[in-house]
Amino acid sequence: MEEKNCEICKRQGEKPLCNYHAKAYYNIVKNYEYWKDAYDELSWEEYLMKLIVNPECGTWVKEVAKYLISKKIKRLDI
Repeated sequence: MEEKNCEICKRQGEKPLCNYHAKAYYNIVKNYEYWKDAYDELSWEEYLMKLIVNPECGTWVKEVAKYLISKKIKRLDI
């Protein structure tokens, strides 16, 4: 299997993201529906911005959110 570098931190792995950033990404996607329900109307970009400024979010979540915003990515194939 070909090794790749994480597009955020450059750690090696099998996917576009390392295990740490991939787990953060899965959590971001999984929790989006909960946030949308809580806020009634919340776009993907608004959600990511809220994660970035939320003091309860961890570093990896914030790094993934910033990456997704900077690349204008809705979903990754990981």
